[in-house]
Amino acid sequence: MREIEGNGVSHLANTIEVDLFQREVALHKPHVKALSDLVACALTTRSVNSSEWIEQLPRILCKKKSKERFISRFLSNIHVTPNGIMSSYVSELIQKLSEKGETVVLMLDQSKIKDGFECLMVSVRIGNRALPIAWKTVKTGGAIGFETQKVLLQEVKEMIPNGILILLSADRFYGTASIIGLCQEYDWNYRIRLKGNVLLKKDGGEMLSGDAVKLGITELHEAEMGSIKTNIGIIHEPGHPEPWIIAMSERPTKARILDYGMRWGIEALFSDFKSRGFGITETHLEDAERIDRLILILALACYWAVSTGSQLPIPEKASSKKWRVA
Repeated sequence: MREIEGNGVSHLANTIEVDLFQREVALHKPHVKALSDLVACALTTRSVNSSEWIEQLPRILCKKKSKERFISRFLSNIHVTPNGIMSSYVSELIQKLSEKGETVVLMLDQSKIKDGFECLMVSVRIGNRALPIAWKTVKTGGAIGFETQKVLLQEVKEMIPNGILILLSADRFYGTASIIGLCQEYDWNYRIRLKGNVLLKKDGGEMLSGDAVKLGITELHEAEMGSIKTNIGIIHEPGHPEPWIIAMSERPTKARILDYGMRWGIEALFSDFKSRGFGITETHLEDAERIDRLILILALACYWAVSTGSQLPIPEKASSKKWRVA
């Protein structure tokens, strides 16, 4: 293989490589170069199509079959651990987002990657959008259970510097005593939506969360939910088909209930990965760990797209071009 010099993709790959070498990503030099090349390809093509990547591979000159093997070897490399590589980015990003004492908003959600594969992801809110920070793809046609959720959130907790205020927002599927208890254990604030069939206990009585809505209750303090206690705020705004029943760490107010809406940033992120962006649902990969490494490439592409067009941390030698994921 021989490096190709002088084109824009090559310059971008070089820039990404310099940045990676400055981080503790626990990768050998060839793996860093490969990751840099593939992130540059993803940014340039805005696609996961390996044929398009092969046409753009910036710093190698060889036959098409060799380039195919180059991509395949990287995606199958067990030494490339996505969440370990993301740790440096996450720590830097969260410190920047909280530099004036702001609360950092994390979002937990699951999305279908392709038939038979689901991805559980934690992202961090930036403006009205989000960036991925940790994920786990599972070969399943249904929901990913709590044990995987717990492992992923533990990995995220270990990435976050001490002393940072965190708020976790999540949809109804995650409205369980287990997830809320984990937030309480981590000392995270939370806004987690509940289904209408959650059994709540308060002052010796009990009711379903949906019954609280019917009774016109707008807040419950220290309600028992399984093995934990939590505050619950309820709001049903005009024009909305369903109420929001939100478990939260603080005493409920309307503003705190509406904080739940911040989770929509992860929906935009999934759109960037799918139909509005890279088209990950078109991948032909049939292995969950390979899909995780593909998501790593796209996650770093999103990081560079955002960081070069905002006031977020920008490596000293970063390109001035603003890359847009759309």
